[in-house]
Amino acid sequence: MTQVQVSEIPAEGLRLSYSEDPAELDLSVPGASFSQPLAVEILLLQAAEAISVTGRIKVQGTFECVRCLCQFAIPLDVPVATQFLQAPPTVLPGEHRMPTEEAENYYYRDDVLILDELVRQEVILAVPFSPQCRTDCRGLCPQCGQDLNAGTCSCGPPPDPRWAVLREQLKKK
Repeated sequence: MTQVQVSEIPAEGLRLSYSEDPAELDLSVPGASFSQPLAVEILLLQAAEAISVTGRIKVQGTFECVRCLCQFAIPLDVPVATQFLQAPPTVLPGEHRMPTEEAENYYYRDDVLILDELVRQEVILAVPFSPQCRTDCRGLCPQCGQDLNAGTCSCGPPPDPRWAVLREQLKKK
């Protein structure tokens, strides 16, 4: 767990550069895996109660193509620009509305910044929503499952379901 004492951040800021094991951060994302350590480089600047965090997170990710299901690796270079605020007093149990301007903030308690959740959330948000091994990926044949990037299959185009009733009528004649 990567922690920083807020009282130990100098006026000119604190520059941190470290690596983090993805297994410790619970980076479980469907269709993605991270086997190499994450490289974190951030700058912490304190302004009153707010701690500004800027920097980058770099990691090599292995993803599953949504078209052909092959595994491919791409590097992620995640920019970080957020802030930590002093945690508000605890709210009574139950639902409460969070203002939208506070939704991107992180919070610290008792003069301790814990950076793990920041790193975890920023990497998960950077994972491509629909990863493709290449922009011209042809995917799999919907009938036989042949990888169309490796070659063509002998399947014809699927029949148009809108003509199914007419096809049935023609078979009866």
